[in-house]
Amino acid sequence: MNPRLLTGFVLSTLIAVCGCSESPIADSSVPPVVSIEDDDSEMNAAIAKAQETLSFFENNWKTMDSDGYSLKFAMPTSGGELEHIWFSPIKFEGDEITGECANDPEDIPNLKLGDVRTVTRNDVSDWMIIVGKKCYGGYTIRVLSEREPDVAPPLEFVDPPTN
Repeated sequence: MNPRLLTGFVLSTLIAVCGCSESPIADSSVPPVVSIEDDDSEMNAAIAKAQETLSFFENNWKTMDSDGYSLKFAMPTSGGELEHIWFSPIKFEGDEITGECANDPEDIPNLKLGDVRTVTRNDVSDWMIIVGKKCYGGYTIRVLSEREPDVAPPLEFVDPPTN
């Protein structure tokens, strides 16, 4: 199985959400990219949960009193795998989502920090809205935080309210 790349587990999450220009974590041993196997059941369940709850993000990212928000898109690498990278949303239009790249990609051809891309809803692998120390969504971050608690972001993960 080909490993998927989840770009910037902790560093990218905090930088993208906080708008930081520097890493809030001084530990250079923390890898900016985490490889995940395609058949990773926990990660696949997290991505499915993010897609199932994407409507909460869509309905609230502009109106919720938040400290930050972001979407993670799965994008093809030069080797035909997928790299999952955080974007700042710009607009939702039908099945398409446009966002601005919030991280430096590891291996996505012709994509760099600040570039704008449009993808479909099926390309979303995670989303998050940060309110204080609470993170709505962040399903892939939850999985990685459980696996690497020493480098986990200082967030309380909460599920969106159900109606």
